[in-house]
Amino acid sequence: MRKVFFIILISLVFHSCRKAPAVNRNAVLTDISLRYKGTPYKYGGNTTAGMDCSGLVFRTFSELGHPFPRSSYEQAEIFPAVRKTEIQPGDLVYFKIGKTSRINHTGIVTRIVSKEVILFVHSSSSAGVREDNLYSNYWKPKFVKATRPKI
Repeated sequence: MRKVFFIILISLVFHSCRKAPAVNRNAVLTDISLRYKGTPYKYGGNTTAGMDCSGLVFRTFSELGHPFPRSSYEQAEIFPAVRKTEIQPGDLVYFKIGKTSRINHTGIVTRIVSKEVILFVHSSSSAGVREDNLYSNYWKPKFVKATRPKI
């Protein structure tokens, strides 16, 4: 009887040591941010009445209880950068729009459809919270960097 117990105990120990499959914990950012699709744009806003791009990211992190800067250029400095080819859902993407020396737009990656179609949610001044393709003719040249949050 002791031998059987010992064999079961050893097998449980080895079974529990197996590496679990990697889980993208940052996907929760995608789930939360997509709830705001259709919210109108409002400069400086971060509520369902209206929000700007950094307000969307700020609000998403707030819902998780994580303090986060309010401006996109400050947000861009919090987490480590990742290569464009390594972007995953939940990563943050940053852009420079117009003639500016610093980052002034941000969003959250929602889906990787293909190498040429990476969707991200953001708040557009013309259409409010929506999804767009990182590789579109509009966004591709404005892309600056991506970062991977540690949730």
